[in-house]
Formats: sequence, C-alpha cells, structure tokens
Amino acid sequence: GRNLVSDPISNKGLAFPLSERDRLSVRGLVPPRILSIQEQERVIMDEYTRGWAARAEQEPEDEIIKSGVSPDNIRKWKVLQSVQDRNETLFYRILMDNFQDMAPIIYTPTVGWACSHFSQLYRRPRGMYFSHGDRGEMASMVYNWESDEVDAVVITDGSRILGLGDLGLGGLGISIGKLDLYVAAGGFHPRRVLPVVLDIGTNNQ
Repeated sequence: GRNLVSDPISNKGLAFPLSERDRLSVRGLVPPRILSIQEQERVIMDEYTRGWAARAEQEPEDEIIKSGVSPDNIRKWKVLQSVQDRNETLFYRILMDNFQDMAPIIYTPTVGWACSHFSQLYRRPRGMYFSHGDRGEMASMVYNWESDEVDAVVITDGSRILGLGDLGLGGLGISIGKLDLYVAAGGFHPRRVLPVVLDIGTNNQ
C-alpha cells in the first residue's frame, strides 16, 4: 500500500473508495475522507490561484497569524515539506545543520498553522489515520505501515493543538513535526517512527 500511494501514476490521493483501500492495503495510510479527483482539483486550484503565503497575508485576524507566525514562516514550512517529499536524507541534513532556526518552522509555532489548514495542504501520507469507522480493524491496519520495527510513536486525537482547540484530523501535523525533531535531535531513524492521529471527530463545526 505504501508503494502505491507513493507512486505518482497509480496514486489517487483521497479518491480511493473504501473497497480499494482494504484490497490495496492503503486503509489508514490516507485520511478516511473520500474526495473525488474533481474535489481534489479544486483544493489544488485554490492554492494555484491564491497561494498560502498570500492567503496568510489576507487573514490578519487569524489567531495563528496574530500569534506571530508570519507568511514567510509559512513559505519556509512549504519549502521544507517539498524537500522532505523528494529527499528525506537531504531534509534531515538541512534540519540538523540549521536546527535552531528551523525547529520553530517544522514544529511550534508554525506547525499550528499547518494543522489548522491540513485539509488543504494534504499531499502524501506521512502517518497513519485511524477513524471511528476503523474500530476493530486497527490491529490489521498497522500492517499497512511500511516498517515492522518502530521505536517511537506519537499519537494525537487533535483535541488540544497548541491552544487552537480541537482540530481533529489536522492534528497529525503535531505528530509529524514532533517526530521530525526526534529524528534530527534525538537520533531516531526516520523509518522507525510512526505519527498517528485518532480521528474520532471534533467539537468544531
């Protein structure tokens, strides 16, 4: 399943129907929500026409922007994410060499903005998603993860994200960012960590 969602020709993103998610071993590797290709296209076109840094500049009342996360922080976060998507070795080398400068970009406070916009930023799986619909199936779903040996798991239910409240599935960004710090500063191997979100609903509309 991991190879499938990493293959740009075969990957459907969130468009895999439930039957395929089980059959192709991608259940839990992609968020539980199903979005058609057309719906995914609208998300990309919104970014294409407006851009996230520009959107941040247009939302001065956003709680995260008011807390000090600048559009330039968001731009830097996006750059680092694109490097991590292409070359994790390079990503962690850059992070280790520039840890003091980049830790606030990949984690607090910038990751709060990424978590609050997670549904628009999702590109590829970086963790596992367990929803209320997966009850009774979680033990079999963990076999969809690429590694049998995991040294660190960071789990969130998204309910208390950096004082932003309940972000539901968007809270996975916290687990991802924290494990990136564990790899860069703690010496964990990137293939032996597992970010997890328990998507059991949110109190927010």
